[in-house]
Parts: sequence; structure tokens; C-alpha cells
Amino acid sequence: MTSIQQPSTTPTSADQSHVDDQLRQAVLAKKEAQLQEWSAQIEKLQATVKQVGADVRSETEKKIDALIAARYQAGSRLEELRTAPRETWEDLLRQSDTTFQTVADQFHSFVRQHT
Repeated sequence: MTSIQQPSTTPTSADQSHVDDQLRQAVLAKKEAQLQEWSAQIEKLQATVKQVGADVRSETEKKIDALIAARYQAGSRLEELRTAPRETWEDLLRQSDTTFQTVADQFHSFVRQHT
């Protein structure tokens, strides 16, 4: 009786590497999209500020500047993540998640205060 060899269903190292690369690219794309969204929101806020009184404008511009700085920091984290070697990628991902959450919280706080 001849035995038939079943194909191996165990993922190879190359398969895992491909999956890791796909996951990495998806995470980077999601974070890039979030940065673009924040940039668009900041532009809208800046346009709106031009229409308010001088006293409100000054305080609001300071808060928008803080949002811009936070968005810049998130962009820096994304760039670190984009260029990170595999060995440090997961740690940098956690750090970038924390930074992105902080920026999101700042945006939500600003919106609550100004709507």
C-alpha cells in the first residue's frame, strides 16, 4: 500500500515574515491616515479661528499650536516605527500607540471645549 504525502500546513519562516510585513504595512498605513486626518482637522480649526474675536482667537491659537506640536510628535513616532528594525518594532509600536492615543485625547478634549 502506497502512502500519500499530505502537504505541510505548518507555516514556514518565509510565510511568517510575509505576514509580519503585511501587518507592519497595515499598521503604518493606519497611523499615516490618522496623521492626515489630524492635519485636515487642524486646517479646519485654523480657518475657523480666523472668524472669531481677538481674545478667543489668541487662546484658541495656542491650543491649536499644541495640537500641531502633538501631531508632529506622532509623526516622529511614525517615522521611527517606519524605519525600525524587526527587533525593536514591537516596542516602538507600543510607544507610538501611546503617543497616538495622547494626541487623539487632545483632539477630543479640544472638540469638547469648542463645540
